[in-house]
Amino acid sequence: MVVKKILFIGLSNVGDVVMTTPALRVLHDTFPDALFDIVTDKRALSLYDNCPFLNNLYLKDKHKTLRGVPTLLKVLRKNYYDIIVDVRSDGLAYLLRGKKRYTKFRAKSYGPHAVEEIMGVVQSLHGNKPIPATEVWLSSENRDYATHKLSFFDNKDRLLSLSVGDYRLPEKSLLTANFISLINFHKHDFSGMIFLGGGFEKEVTEAVSRNIDIQHINTVGNSLLEAAALIEKSHLYIGPDSGLGHIAGAVKTPSISFFSCKNPDRYRPWGERTVCLVGKNNDARNISPDEVSRAIRSFL
Repeated sequence: MVVKKILFIGLSNVGDVVMTTPALRVLHDTFPDALFDIVTDKRALSLYDNCPFLNNLYLKDKHKTLRGVPTLLKVLRKNYYDIIVDVRSDGLAYLLRGKKRYTKFRAKSYGPHAVEEIMGVVQSLHGNKPIPATEVWLSSENRDYATHKLSFFDNKDRLLSLSVGDYRLPEKSLLTANFISLINFHKHDFSGMIFLGGGFEKEVTEAVSRNIDIQHINTVGNSLLEAAALIEKSHLYIGPDSGLGHIAGAVKTPSISFFSCKNPDRYRPWGERTVCLVGKNNDARNISPDEVSRAIRSFL
């Protein structure tokens, strides 16, 4: 079958989108000449900015009527696809115009991890080959941004990237005092620190940065791809279970993630160079600085 156009109905959260990239890699390697239309939502929109095989990007807006499905269907039904791949649901692909469909309904998961489950949707195409790594597509502009930001440091050989976490979800990250204690204890192990995160991390980040004795920069509020470029140049990333942890895995930077869920083995960043720490009662505030310190030393 000649495949010219593929629709990939993907996921929404940043970490989830990163975890779909092995399946996208398999599809692109199998059908290298095909153009891809991709469905996502605005939270992860920028992750596709530099996707080299993207044709059109469609947004699913969950705040619209029936979580945006009718509006999305109206737009997508104008197109005809050789292949439709739906890793989001079992039903949407069958309401669209296409020759061949791959959905969760016939998926054969490779294992318990979310990446292995997503890959199960395209198992018949990939077979028993190793699952590809996750990816984040960075541009030369993204990397130039990181180079410019990091020019602040006298020594760039051993930089630590860190996210203190969203203040609205305190159970997902360390206590502020523990962050301060941890950073000051390891100040001689790193040449500098990069604070990352979104707007909801600004206040706590400033509280930590005022009380540490290590050269650092605050980049809270930058774009996802700018953050990815900074993490790529870091020796280690530390932060709560979030999209940035998955980005660290995709750019092959070791990471330490704090979890407050019951099943970190399913949702941890994909790859071998990551440590997941779970607090007592599934509360990351119960993770001690000593636990994190031991994890840090494993990467030094």
